[in-house]
Amino acid sequence: MIPILTLAEIKEVERKTAAELGLSEYDMILSAGEAVFETIKTMLEQGDSDEEVREEEMDEDMGSGAPDEPQRPIPGRREESIAFVCGPGHNGADGLSAALLASQAGFPVVIYQVGSERAFTKETEKLMQQVTDADLTIHSVRSPLDLPVFQDISLIVDGLLGTGITRDAEGLIQSCIFGMNQSGVPILSIDVPSGVRCDSPHLSGSTVQATATVCMGAMKISAAFYPASLAYGKVGYSPICFDEKLLMSQPSRMRLYTMDDAVTDYPERDYRANKYTTGKVLCISGSRGMHGAAALCSNASLRAGAGMVKLAYPAGIHPETSVHILEIIGVPIGAGQGVGPQGPGHFIPEHMAELEDLIDWADSVLVGPGLGKHPETAAFLQVLIPRLKGKRAILDGDALAYVTVDFPAQADLRGYDNFVVTPHAGEYKRMGGIYDYDQPLELLKNARIWAQGMNLNLLLKGATTIFATPDGRLVVLPVGNPGMATAGSGDVLSGIVAGFMAVKPSDQASGLAAFSHGKAGDLARKDRGTLGLVASDLLLYLPMSLLEIEEGGEEEDGEWITD
Repeated sequence: MIPILTLAEIKEVERKTAAELGLSEYDMILSAGEAVFETIKTMLEQGDSDEEVREEEMDEDMGSGAPDEPQRPIPGRREESIAFVCGPGHNGADGLSAALLASQAGFPVVIYQVGSERAFTKETEKLMQQVTDADLTIHSVRSPLDLPVFQDISLIVDGLLGTGITRDAEGLIQSCIFGMNQSGVPILSIDVPSGVRCDSPHLSGSTVQATATVCMGAMKISAAFYPASLAYGKVGYSPICFDEKLLMSQPSRMRLYTMDDAVTDYPERDYRANKYTTGKVLCISGSRGMHGAAALCSNASLRAGAGMVKLAYPAGIHPETSVHILEIIGVPIGAGQGVGPQGPGHFIPEHMAELEDLIDWADSVLVGPGLGKHPETAAFLQVLIPRLKGKRAILDGDALAYVTVDFPAQADLRGYDNFVVTPHAGEYKRMGGIYDYDQPLELLKNARIWAQGMNLNLLLKGATTIFATPDGRLVVLPVGNPGMATAGSGDVLSGIVAGFMAVKPSDQASGLAAFSHGKAGDLARKDRGTLGLVASDLLLYLPMSLLEIEEGGEEEDGEWITD
C-alpha cells in the first residue's frame, strides 16, 4: 500500500532522510526531478497513442485517398514541446531538475520562472545556473507582460506552488494559474496542484486543475478527499529517494489502497476448487417491504466468488423474496410462527433455533441488510450477535443498531475482532462515531479510536471510504462516484465483503470489496450515466471489475500512472 502522510510527517521524513541516509535537499530534488520526468514520458506516450487512434479513425472516415508525404522527425529530437512553470521554492526546483532531464532527452523545453530571485532557495539558484549553462529558454515572470504563453506546447508542468502554502494565490501566481487552466493544454502538477493545501480537502482561491499529479514520497491527504481530489486529475506516486521504512513508520499509519493491493488480495483459485472450498456465506437479511436488500446482498456475495450462499429470511416474505434468488439457497425462517400462514415478516428471537446449524456451516455471516426495526428484531439481534463471536461476521444496515456506545458493556470484547461493521456517516454517528468529512485528519483519527475502542473492523462508507482496524491501521479508499448514491448500494457492498471474507481475512476482504465495488460503479457509470445508475447495476458490472483485477490491474486510462 502507498503511504499517506500529513505535511508534518513529510517534513519529518525529509529531515530523517537527510540525517540518516546522508542525502542533501539537492539530492532529494534530483530524485524528484527524475520521477517527474518519467511521468512526463508516460503522459506524452499516452497522448501519442490517443492521437494515433484518432488519426486512424479519421482515415477510416475519410476513405482511401492518396496519403500525404509524412513529416520526418529531426533525428535525436522530440516533437513535443514542454513548458515548465516554476516557483522560487523546492517545488519549482523539482521542475527545473525535470526540465534539464527533458532537454537532455531531446524535448524542446521552455521555462517560466515566477517570483523574485531574492526568494530562491540555494537549490533553486544552483539549478538555475545549470539551466542557464544548458542554454535552455528561460522567461522570468516579473510583471503581467511576462505571463506564460502556451502556444505550440504539448504539456505544461506545474511546479509553481508546493505543499507548504499558507494563503491563497494572488498577483502573478494567480494569473499563471488562470493561464494554465485556460490553455487547454494537459497539465502535470508536481506533488500537489498549485493552490491546493496538503492536509485540507477544501479548495479556496485559484487552483491548478491538473490533468495528472505525481505525488512525491507519499500520497497527500488532499489527494484522497473531495473536492480537493478533483484538482489532482489522475494520481501518480513515487517514493523518490526516501527510505521505505521511514515512510511506513510514521505515527498516522495511513495507507492508500490501490489496484496493486487489489491484485495482491485477489483470492486464488486452482482447478481442484469446488463450491464447498471457495467460500460458504450465510446472509441473515430481509423483512416485510425490504426483500430487495436481502436479494442484493446475497447475490453480491455470489458475484464476489462465494461457492455457496444461503439466504436466511423471514418466512413471511417468502413469495416476494424467492423470485430474486435464482442461484442462492433460500432458507425461509419461522414458517407457521406468528400471524399468517407463512409466519411473521420479520425476525424474532425464537428463530435462533433454526439458524444454529446454518451459522456453524458458514465461513462468513452477514447480518443486517433490510432487517427492519421491529422491537422483536432488536431482541433477535441481542441473541444472535453474541452467538457469532469467533466467526467472520459482517454487520450492516439495521444490525448496526446493536453496536451502540453501550456495546462494550454488553459482552466481553474478545472474539469480535473478526467482525466488520459497514456504516454510512449517519449510522456511524448513531454508533458513537465522530464524522466530519471537512476535517479529514480528525475523521481519520477518530475512526482509529473508534475501531480500537470497540475492537471492531470499521468500513466507513462515504465519498472517501475509510477502513480502520482494532490494531490501529488505517486504509483510505477514494473510490466510486456520485451515481452510487442510491438505495441498495451499501447492501451490495456488504455482500461483497461477506463473499471475500469467506476465504480471506477481514482486512484483505474489506479493502478488496470496497475497491472492486467502487470500480464496478465506475464501469456502470460509463455505460449508464450518473443519474440512471441503480444498485442492481453494480451486480452486473462487478464481474468486469473483478476481471480487471484478475488480469493484473490493466486499466484503460488508469488512476495510477506511476507507482
